[in-house]
Amino acid sequence: MPYHHEHYNNLLVLLSVLIAFLSLFTALDLAERLARKRKGPLFIALNASVMGLGMWCMHFIGMLAMDLEVPVSYNLLLLAVSLVVPLAASALLLMLINRTQTRNRAALTFGGVLLSGGILVMHYTGMLAIIVSAEYRQSAASIIASVLCTLVVPAMAMAFRPEWLAKPYNMLSTHKMLFAVILTASLVGTHYTAMTGASFVPNRQPVEPGTNLVLDETVFSLVLSGTFILIVVILLVLLYRDRSKVLSSAKFNEERYTALFEHSPDMVICLDPAKQKIISANASLRETTGYGKEELLDYKHILADRTDEARLKSAVKLAALGQSSKLEAKIITRAGNVLVCSLTVFPAGTKTMRLVYIVGEDITALADYQRDLIIAKEAAEEAARVKGQFLATMSHEIRTPLNGIIGINQLLTDELTDEGQLSLLELQNRSSQALLGVMNDLLDLSSLRADELKLKRGVLNLPELVQQSIELFDACAAEKNITLHLEYQASGTGRFIGDGVRLRQVLVNLIGNAVKFTSSGSIRLRVEPLGIAASGEMLKFSIVDTGIGLDPEKLDLLFKPFSQVDASFTRKYSGPGLGLAISKELVELMGGSIGAEQAPGGGALFSFTVPLQPVLHAVDEAQEEQSEAEEEFSNEAV
Repeated sequence: MPYHHEHYNNLLVLLSVLIAFLSLFTALDLAERLARKRKGPLFIALNASVMGLGMWCMHFIGMLAMDLEVPVSYNLLLLAVSLVVPLAASALLLMLINRTQTRNRAALTFGGVLLSGGILVMHYTGMLAIIVSAEYRQSAASIIASVLCTLVVPAMAMAFRPEWLAKPYNMLSTHKMLFAVILTASLVGTHYTAMTGASFVPNRQPVEPGTNLVLDETVFSLVLSGTFILIVVILLVLLYRDRSKVLSSAKFNEERYTALFEHSPDMVICLDPAKQKIISANASLRETTGYGKEELLDYKHILADRTDEARLKSAVKLAALGQSSKLEAKIITRAGNVLVCSLTVFPAGTKTMRLVYIVGEDITALADYQRDLIIAKEAAEEAARVKGQFLATMSHEIRTPLNGIIGINQLLTDELTDEGQLSLLELQNRSSQALLGVMNDLLDLSSLRADELKLKRGVLNLPELVQQSIELFDACAAEKNITLHLEYQASGTGRFIGDGVRLRQVLVNLIGNAVKFTSSGSIRLRVEPLGIAASGEMLKFSIVDTGIGLDPEKLDLLFKPFSQVDASFTRKYSGPGLGLAISKELVELMGGSIGAEQAPGGGALFSFTVPLQPVLHAVDEAQEEQSEAEEEFSNEAV
């Protein structure tokens, strides 16, 4: 009757499982390297040998673990077939992994199916290779169960994810260990499930090997032992190679760090934040400060003052927590000199040992230069302030003689009748008026720069103010055949609180410029509301002319004092270049802004916006203040 053998050598069973795990783990590691970087045929052959020999060795050690209680030998030809098939299947799967085009789920699943078939062929060919005085039989259930166990291989191939390769290489990664355990369980399950369904019917006739080559069980055990040793040697070689690479990389990084540390032109200190002691200092620090290695063990005594010591100690504490910082500190050299240094404090080291590096750069010369610049800047600002205060103070004393000359000139004009003398008086009057205009501009600009000019708020009638401003140029415009237009679009009563004198001054400056630079055509003054702001109603004033226009490349010069768009000695239009600068200062003093651009169709467009507070009821005090301001403006403009 057929009988099943349930007696196994436990030590050999354990050895078969160990060989399966070692070989599959090694094969998976080599396969990962193959996927990370394409290899040649020799590497694929090595990997296929490890995988195929490991599975084949595991299978036959598992067969040797079964106690048949009769002499056993093996058919050498079938043994060779059982070895070649898993080797070939492993090589095909690895070739698919080696190529990026075939490293996809469908191709890897196909390779997994081939390897599953190779495992089954290896097992059952190996069983048929047994030569024993009994007839071998296999149950159908065990065959089906073993086939199901091998299907784990293509399932694991389908589970491969390309993003695993994006992570750094790790020999003992979690997914690799998990794959090795699952594949080992699949291989061991395939073998021992099939062995459970195997039975042998005793046969009293002696076994005749015939013409087939036969391998004795003892020799076969030696072959398996040699195969196992080969797998272990390959694994050890791989481990040694990895260790050598790690050591080589560590040595290279150490040498690179040492070179950066020692040969850096900056001063570098490495210290232990826990002990507050310097571990090492580079040559640049020793040469700059003059201290030796022993003298630099404590960095506190080289700092110039306690404040720098406290700030540096705080920076070191932050670096110990992983935060970098920058600061300036003064250090004392061995010769007694004080150096100003820019320090960068940053952390370094490992999880177990935290170090702090301080990189210092000598900026003493730069600090001295910056200090000299600050002193020079403050001196220049003080000189400008004193000059501005002087001019603002002297404004009345300078204007009064000019106003006297103009007044006397007018009196003489009324009394004299001689044509020649009247012509000279007219020339003198024009020159005096021009000089007074220039002096007014200079004094206004000086007052603005010295913050001496204050706005005088009062009630103003805006429609009347803009009408009077444009009417001042009726005569000049008529001489040049220029048409003046006024468009007042603001709503309400037209009464606002603001400095009407300074608003009129800005309008006169801008309209006067438009008349000066327009030979013929038209000038349009437009007033329009923009909305309500926190400081009042925003009003926009636009002056558009058909004159010579603006050079876009020189717009930035328009509002700078003493600047001319045309600065040549042969320029057609004269003037000191102060009107627009004063207008800009006044508009900004009123809380607005001013700008200029090329007008559509030619000419220039100047516009400014200012906030004015609408007046709903009459305010006597404001009107009185405004009338005083207008009277002062009239006296100055005589």
